[in-house]
Amino acid sequence: MSDQSRKPQYDGPEQVGPGKRLEKKTKPALTPAQAQKKKEKTVMIVMIVLAVIMVIAAAAVLLHNRWVKKPTLPPDATQSGAPAASGDLLGSPDPEATLNFDAIQPKVGGARKSQEIYTFLIFGSDVASGLTDSMMVATYDVTNQKATVMSLPRDTIVNNTGHRITDKKLNAVYTLWGEGDDGVQALKNEVSELVGFMPDYYVRIDWELVGEMVDAIGGVWYDVPFLMDYTDPFQDLYIYQPAGYRQIFGSDAMEIVRWRHNKKGVPDPGDGSDLYRLQMQHSFLKAVLKQTLQIQNVTRIGQLAELFGNRVDSDLSVENIFWFAQEAIIGGLQVDDVNFCTMPIAMGSYYQARYDETYEFVYPVQSQLLTIINESLNPFVEQVTIRQLDLMSQAPDGSLRSSTGRLADPSVGVVQVKPTPTPEQSEPPESAAPAESGQPQVSPPAASEPMPSGAVDPPPPTTAPVAPDPQPTPVQDRPIDWGETSD
Repeated sequence: MSDQSRKPQYDGPEQVGPGKRLEKKTKPALTPAQAQKKKEKTVMIVMIVLAVIMVIAAAAVLLHNRWVKKPTLPPDATQSGAPAASGDLLGSPDPEATLNFDAIQPKVGGARKSQEIYTFLIFGSDVASGLTDSMMVATYDVTNQKATVMSLPRDTIVNNTGHRITDKKLNAVYTLWGEGDDGVQALKNEVSELVGFMPDYYVRIDWELVGEMVDAIGGVWYDVPFLMDYTDPFQDLYIYQPAGYRQIFGSDAMEIVRWRHNKKGVPDPGDGSDLYRLQMQHSFLKAVLKQTLQIQNVTRIGQLAELFGNRVDSDLSVENIFWFAQEAIIGGLQVDDVNFCTMPIAMGSYYQARYDETYEFVYPVQSQLLTIINESLNPFVEQVTIRQLDLMSQAPDGSLRSSTGRLADPSVGVVQVKPTPTPEQSEPPESAAPAESGQPQVSPPAASEPMPSGAVDPPPPTTAPVAPDPQPTPVQDRPIDWGETSD
């Protein structure tokens, strides 16, 4: 028998026991020393991971503390200390008219509805004139994620000692008091006379911030409601925005917020008034707010911080401002939770003989304003009443008056009549015959002298407050179909 015949025949894989790939390999037992070493290695890895987590957490805390800080409410002050409360801000040669005058009334204060309700005065200056071009009072309820922003028309007349009616308008206060800290305090005081409480903080913005912020958040989708076409070489202002829904970026955003009316020959649905301009700003700011509240903007905090540092002047720090932004984004504040409105107003006009000029202005409608203040703006438990306000209005006879019964400039408390020009006199005709002797000579009446341009009727005596006349029909915001904004 050959060797080959002696080899066993292959009949397939053995069926006894598992295959090699399925065999359970038994690890050799570790010695005590090896086991201890393995345990130490595991602990070391865990410690490294924990250390990394702690470093990341510490960096996050430091970063959070660097950019976000909750503000501290200012001390309650129910009586403001205004540098502009008394005297004549323009150096009147007749100080007797304003002797011991103090327009600042006691304001509401004390207990707040919540320690997380904050109020702000927000304003920006016009590039050309330096006047406060836009002014708003805002209240933000962080706990309930509700906010109200009330625009104050710049032509609102206030009870100050300015000579011209234009100097008595709200938008002139900041400039008349030299801007800076004094201008801010004077403006806060005047605004407190309109709303009955001193705003907690002020935020003065350079309007270039709007365009730069729109760029920083990646643009804003907005439906421009009509063609905007306006040119003002004096302000180096050239606006051209076609109607339609599109993504708006920096320079276009600035044109939209600065537009007031179209140039001659280009139709628009507005009337050139400040109210219509405010409606346009509200519409666009809602679109900006909707985009800003997107969670992805949290990652742009460094870029936004740089913008705010360059373009914002405030008694809030940048970290405080970002705390409000954080609370709004994380708290889920929506555009529908922010109520934009305009102070209810009526139109007025007044002739000043000193300047031989009739000036247009607006003044608050008291009852409607009180409702907005107490329902949406007032952070205190105490209700604001007319007692805390100094509201100018026009009396039925055309004179101006204050709800306090006192005028800083008493001359506007009377009606100043525009003098009628004296007609030119022709040569008297020759008398047909001399008067007979013995008859009295009758001379024609002497022509009255025209009122000199600087003449002003004597001011009325200071009186106690009187009950206001029925409120005039307020100027309402015109309903406009702005369309829907979307992401």
